[in-house]
Amino acid sequence: MRLDKWLSDATSYTRSQLKQLIRSGQVTVNQTIVKKPETPVQETDVICLQGNPVEPAESCYCLLLNKPLGYVCAVTDATEKTVMELIPPELQRKGLFPVGRLDKDTSGMLLLTNDGAFSHALLAPKRHVPKYYRMQLARPYEESYAQQLAEGLVLADGTHCLPAEILPVLNTDRMAVICLHEGKYHQVRRMLAAVGNHVGQLQRVAIGNPFFTNWFTNWSVSETDQHTNQPAFPAARPQVLVEAGSK
Repeated sequence: MRLDKWLSDATSYTRSQLKQLIRSGQVTVNQTIVKKPETPVQETDVICLQGNPVEPAESCYCLLLNKPLGYVCAVTDATEKTVMELIPPELQRKGLFPVGRLDKDTSGMLLLTNDGAFSHALLAPKRHVPKYYRMQLARPYEESYAQQLAEGLVLADGTHCLPAEILPVLNTDRMAVICLHEGKYHQVRRMLAAVGNHVGQLQRVAIGNPFFTNWFTNWSVSETDQHTNQPAFPAARPQVLVEAGSK
């Protein structure tokens, strides 16, 4: 395979950008600078771009990002900062996109992938994959919330919500965790408004199972998807969850 084609498959750069990078001496193959885009490369070659090793393109690739506030979940946006700007070059892959959406004013767990089937499996309405959020309330939590959400709320605009679960966080009266099985526009905030409260800070802490209770405090996810005793990774520093099956 040509060097520029190999790099195009493995990175987010265009072929024209890569040709310029190669010709300017910013690509090495087995520690040797190569300036011809058409140079053939093999699977066993070690290829570096601007001094950073580049991994071969994967058939399935997934990143876990602790999304900070102020970013929209989109590949591109004409006016807003996107979560793609948080991904360092060495973790970028062609076709990478966010799985679902977290609002600009919501932080927390966001998956990014290049695998459409994986994304569909998490987002398909019929699958009802649970999503957990931790929130700060403007007024004290009330026990009546659990029954109202379990029955399925009707929002102010007539939107019907599926039954949801909510529990207070221990030793607090203004923190709660809610589990949704769908994803409507600003749903958590609108649901709490419907029961007479207001959501301040909102953070997604898990998608599906297991429920990563201590995701932000006690451990992080490593490249081999192992639980470690290291401090939680900083906001905006993504971790590789899946990197399998070179094309």
